[in-house]
Amino acid sequence: MTTAPTIAIRRLAVSRAIAVTGYEAGWIALMVAIYARTHSTVWMSAALFAAIASSSLVAPVAGALGDRYDRRRVMIVSELAAAAFAAAMVIAHAPWLLVALAALVGLAEAPFMPASSAAVPNLVADDRLEWANSTLAVGRNVGQLLGPLVGGVAAAAVGSAAVFGISAAGFLISGALVASVSGRFSGKRAEHHDRQLRAGFVFVWNSPVLRGMTVAWMVLLFLLGPVLVAELPLAHEFGQGAAGYGMIAACWGGGAIAGSFLGRVTGRRWESRTMIWGCLLIGAGFAVVSGAPVFVVAMAGMILAGVAEGAVSVAEQTIIQRCTPDSVRSRVNSAGEAAAMGAFSLSFPAAGFVINLLGVRGAYLMAALGCVLAAAILVPAMRAARATVVTDQGLVEEPVAA
Repeated sequence: MTTAPTIAIRRLAVSRAIAVTGYEAGWIALMVAIYARTHSTVWMSAALFAAIASSSLVAPVAGALGDRYDRRRVMIVSELAAAAFAAAMVIAHAPWLLVALAALVGLAEAPFMPASSAAVPNLVADDRLEWANSTLAVGRNVGQLLGPLVGGVAAAAVGSAAVFGISAAGFLISGALVASVSGRFSGKRAEHHDRQLRAGFVFVWNSPVLRGMTVAWMVLLFLLGPVLVAELPLAHEFGQGAAGYGMIAACWGGGAIAGSFLGRVTGRRWESRTMIWGCLLIGAGFAVVSGAPVFVVAMAGMILAGVAEGAVSVAEQTIIQRCTPDSVRSRVNSAGEAAAMGAFSLSFPAAGFVINLLGVRGAYLMAALGCVLAAAILVPAMRAARATVVTDQGLVEEPVAA
């Protein structure tokens, strides 16, 4: 029996909330473990680089899996593999081994997001896309809120190894919830796209909308990368420890939940404006953090940035889904993700040195600059988005006037 669309999306949202909670908790625990054993931001940068770069490198194959095979099955296998590698981190101790296993978790998770995002337009009607993407984003952002809190508190109380076990359990439960959904995860697929690994990159390059969005995220994430390394030192600067580190990340997640609900009500008319002004507000949040005199002001800046990011992510996913035919949608998602995360990962090798040069607060100010540049790049792309529709056959047409 086919699961009702509303129930299907809500189950997928719960699965994301659980998996992301475990994943984010595991990342906090990994950073705490690496920092405790090495006291080096360079080692922390290496861990981030290994995980993000690894998933970027396999993006073409990861996206192709979602377009070639049953997306539901791809999502389940992805979660099971991630659970196995996270479980292995429980008994790992050497920093290099923890970094290697974290990279494998990233590899295992790589097919999940492009497959799940590509499936959404097949599970709900077009006029429900904002609601569906908002609901899934809420689930993801609940995980981003709870995960850092769980990771920070649990790492301080019972150690990082226990948190890695929680992460593994989260992936298993998520896989079970995905398995409980029965429905149409794929649409009719065009044969000329089926065997081309590069089809997603070609489609993104040929689309002014997707190309502009991708370049904007590359610029933003390249300049934002050092912030992830700076969060723990920032917490220590304010006299906070691992729990404070978790609170900084949790403020982002809490704000993003509110932003995800805002994305639900913006509608198609406001998607383009949400993208541009959302980027500027993310930058404003980082600027607040960079000049915060006390910890509570820094947390307020992270909440503001999170609210804006939550709304932007819903608008972004909806625009991608409307501008991409089903036959290549998973590869388009992975192509954009690969380009953006590739730029993100390239920022990590030098992140420790950037922080030493500019200081912890300087890293946040640099991220604010990246948001302003991204908003400027998005202006022509969003203008094109308002005049573009892509059919299931991949043809660009002018939309019917309202």
